Amino acid sequence: MTIAFSQIRHADGRAYYQGKPLSLADAQIMLNDDILRRVVRVGSYLRIDGAGLVLESGPAWSSPLPRSVNRPVSRAFSPRAGQPG
Repeated sequence: MTIAFSQIRHADGRAYYQGKPLSLADAQIMLNDDILRRVVRVGSYLRIDGAGLVLESGPAWSSPLPRSVNRPVSRAFSPRAGQPG
């Protein structure tokens, strides 16, 4: 038997989702999509609270990812590796 949730609320009580009942897996997929679209913060997660789901927001801070890492690359990884020069 799969438990279904027809509403998900933010930890502060606001509604995050109300509608057709979702399985926990479907709710997680919806959350992942919203993280990807930047609707909710990276690091947000769902927790079961009594009979409902609660969306806990990720941290307000985040360290930026480095744009690039400058280090020498072996010729074996060159797109022209193995081709006559």
